[in-house]
Amino acid sequence: MFLVFSVLAAAQSEAPVARPEVKVDDRWVYRGTDRRRKPPASVYEIRVSFVDSKVIHAVVARQGRRDDSDATWTAEWNAVVAVDEGVFEVEQGMFQFPLFPGKQYAAAWEIRRPRAGAFHVRHERKVTVMGWEDIEVPAGRFRALKLQAEGHYRRVDRTAADEARNTFWYAPRVKRWVKHVYQDNQLEVIEELYFYRVQ
Repeated sequence: MFLVFSVLAAAQSEAPVARPEVKVDDRWVYRGTDRRRKPPASVYEIRVSFVDSKVIHAVVARQGRRDDSDATWTAEWNAVVAVDEGVFEVEQGMFQFPLFPGKQYAAAWEIRRPRAGAFHVRHERKVTVMGWEDIEVPAGRFRALKLQAEGHYRRVDRTAADEARNTFWYAPRVKRWVKHVYQDNQLEVIEELYFYRVQ
């Protein structure tokens, strides 16, 4: 009996991961760490306020701030207006469902930050779905699909360019990633799941 259950569980984890069915009031709490900031760590909650076949809209509440902000993603969790208020123009998303080990695809997007003047940067990546991993974060232990995105960024508003990498651990039962790490030559930003409640 145990062997049958193990085989069934393995087969399910190897099935392609479909786009998540996000619902209003689904929520996630993350701790972000960015050593450029003081303090370097921040905690924020994302709570879905509207969803349809094209878009996910959420209210973002940050620890220590009285005012909430908004964030918007495509239905595949590709940022349109990010948690940090960056505005994205997505050519090819970082997430292209269904996801399965071995899948590879290109991703490209541009970011502007209207509140930061002329800031404008272009990112390009080659995304590889590496496979399933068990990962532990403050919210618990999860079976997650690891996505490795290698490429570069180029500042459009001034002369600057370098290699960049995004690594995501996407957990289907959470409907989102449980950990994300962004790295380039100057910084490392880490986002880990602390709490979630989904329907």
